[in-house]
Amino acid sequence: MRICISGTNSMGKSTLINDFLKEWPMYETPKFTYRDFVKENHTKKTSKDTQWKILDSMAEELQKHDSESYVVYDRGPLDNIAYTLWASTKGIGDIDDEFVSKSLPLLREAFKFLDIIFYVPMTKAAPVEYDKEAFERDTKKGITDNVVREEIDNIFKALKYDWSENSETKFFDPADKPAIIEVFGKPLERIQMIKWYLDVDGDLIGGDGSAPLVTEEDLREQEMLKAQFGVQDSQS
Repeated sequence: MRICISGTNSMGKSTLINDFLKEWPMYETPKFTYRDFVKENHTKKTSKDTQWKILDSMAEELQKHDSESYVVYDRGPLDNIAYTLWASTKGIGDIDDEFVSKSLPLLREAFKFLDIIFYVPMTKAAPVEYDKEAFERDTKKGITDNVVREEIDNIFKALKYDWSENSETKFFDPADKPAIIEVFGKPLERIQMIKWYLDVDGDLIGGDGSAPLVTEEDLREQEMLKAQFGVQDSQS
């Protein structure tokens, strides 16, 4: 299983990965991560060169692991295109529509090396506050502004909708795309949600065809949690 944790800045993704690895120790996470790619040249300081290097390096890393691997990534292609689209709409650096179009073929191929993307959305009912480390890290990148975080999160939501509803999507190959699944709430609640999809051995529940991936009871519980935490995306 090749899994990626995605979402806008300071949503507790690193904490989720640490909790994930405690629950499923058979998984590994690459030592060289998305955070190493971006350094300080990201978001308000990004450029075509930076975003392309991130995507290219990410695609190369993803290809190192086949479908038999147990690996969880801290961010991935979904994050890259979300930030690229945000920079394009804001006129950041030299990123424009032409560059977005150039990125799409590599992006679509990169997605094929992932099985599940667990996306952490922003919600009003379960806000994630900056911790000291996240605040200092994001200050260097100029993204402590909550408006920016929300704008980028809205792009994540739009991409998820495109993944779900658009049969002619340009961002994903409809015949070979990873699942995108929302996880939200407190750290323990996020792990409990992931347990709807992974068994104790870290394998996909129902992946061998012996049982459904998600039961009706699971769906009802998720809808209840979505209502509780203010998640309005009906495509979960």
